[in-house]
Amino acid sequence: MKKKDKQKAIDSLCTLPFGKYSKCFERLQKGETRNLTDTESSKNSFMPIKVNDEMVFLTEPDGKLIPDMDRQQKCDFLLYCKNKPQVCFIELKGETIPVKKDYNPFDQIMDTIYFLQTKEELKGLVDKTVEKHAFIVSPGRQKIPKGIESKERQLWQKLAQAGAKKSKISDLVHFVKATKSDRYSNKSQIICSPGSPVPIPFQASVT
Repeated sequence: MKKKDKQKAIDSLCTLPFGKYSKCFERLQKGETRNLTDTESSKNSFMPIKVNDEMVFLTEPDGKLIPDMDRQQKCDFLLYCKNKPQVCFIELKGETIPVKKDYNPFDQIMDTIYFLQTKEELKGLVDKTVEKHAFIVSPGRQKIPKGIESKERQLWQKLAQAGAKKSKISDLVHFVKATKSDRYSNKSQIICSPGSPVPIPFQASVT
């Protein structure tokens, strides 16, 4: 392990309450920008972020936090903002968002939440005190398929906090288009670029 990576692991262990899972989280630096990238995707899907707080941690449920198990789906990235507190689930897709049974971003994120809820050390990530957001990302022109309303609502219900201020689906489930153009918007759809990344912790637009 490189010295820099070793220090990041030590920082996580010192500040996170997740027991043996704490070593799976990397502490990001305030002011840091990063492109969260799916290196296995032929579409080079990515989501650029900028860290705006001292206590933001990154992990990869798929391949790091959650072990490979039969029928266990996982999203690509998870960001934990300890001070807010807030958790962002990120799933990177190609130009088309799939809606196949057992293989779509909605189920991948919901399965990730189910796993976290079953682990005593990790269930604090998804309890009612934590603000939760889902980001479904694709490059270029995003093709959002028809007939996703039921899955989108199911995911929203998993993200919504009991007893919290009533939210709309679009407040918690976000479709993201990552482009090369230097602009940012989070109105009906998030549009971002390496020059205008998504701020983390995330703040939904006020309408």
